Amino acid sequence: MFTNIQSKLILTLVVAVISSVTYNANLLPIFAQENSTQTNETNYVNFRSNIEQIIGHIEKAEENMNNNNNNTLAYTHTTHPIDEVVGLITIPLNNTDSKLNDTYFNELYSLSNLASPSNNSTTKEEFRKQAQGSKDLSNKVIATVIPAKTLNDTNHNITVIQDLLMTSQEEYTEGVKDGKIIMVLEYQDGSAFMNRANDIFNNTESITTERNEISTLFDNLTSSVQQQKEPFEITPIIEEINHELSESLTNTGNGTSTTAGLAITEEKSPQDYISNIRLLIDQVISVYSANDTVKANEVATTAYLDNFEHIEAPIGEELSDQGEELLRERLREQINSNAPLENITQTINEINMVLDEAQTSLTP
Repeated sequence: MFTNIQSKLILTLVVAVISSVTYNANLLPIFAQENSTQTNETNYVNFRSNIEQIIGHIEKAEENMNNNNNNTLAYTHTTHPIDEVVGLITIPLNNTDSKLNDTYFNELYSLSNLASPSNNSTTKEEFRKQAQGSKDLSNKVIATVIPAKTLNDTNHNITVIQDLLMTSQEEYTEGVKDGKIIMVLEYQDGSAFMNRANDIFNNTESITTERNEISTLFDNLTSSVQQQKEPFEITPIIEEINHELSESLTNTGNGTSTTAGLAITEEKSPQDYISNIRLLIDQVISVYSANDTVKANEVATTAYLDNFEHIEAPIGEELSDQGEELLRERLREQINSNAPLENITQTINEINMVLDEAQTSLTP
């Protein structure tokens, strides 16, 4: 995990470099190409989901600051978006409104600084106002990048809800075992993303098919999470919600087709994710060799967040920790500090070795 100062330096570098970079759709990560029948709409879904997750983190930071008096957890929730989501939203946001891009990240840093355990002078009211400002600006970012026609499209909202629920399921599975919270941050992440999904559902009145049933399922999901029920009890509820939501998907809309929505709920095996990671880190070398550090950081972040996190549980703690240190921390730090290409290549070789061991461990 980067320190706040390191993250600030990394963001400054990213924002400085991105202003001179022209977005090239041909360098989209492989996973994005695979999941898209409509490239722009798939990007809108990913972008919206990432911002909704940031809002979820902010809401949990408020909860920890106000109800639990836990500044450490509040601080972690405010730094997580900065550490891990920057590379996934910077390009589309900067391309749409570079001034808002700078304003947004400065806003997130201000919130993080208020939550820092070393800042003993922050009042709950001061943090609440800053958190509300950060959430309002997050919604402005969504409205700025994503066309209103898309935001009002039923299919778009359904696919965002499904994406948030799938992510929340993975976080919850890491956070709860035997009816007890074993990783509090992951448990809270899972809860936060479920809440964001529920909020979008409540605000999308055009989802009419089985609406009452879906609403009841969300109530059941919220109650089950609060009771810290086993992940195997949570998963069927999420799967049923996604199934019912799919009934409202249409083939006519503003960019999202039925197959695009169903692609999100399509289950992938750990081997599939490992293959994606290998493809993505190969792309890191290609784009980094072309001096595109912003894109290299985005691809590396995608390899970790959208792929490696899915295999952490099945490959075991030791390999998971090794992969996380290499992929989430070392590789991204090297990219953002403009390390020599041979250093990047060496790290990727080490990642591939971890993936080799992971594949072996998964083989029956």
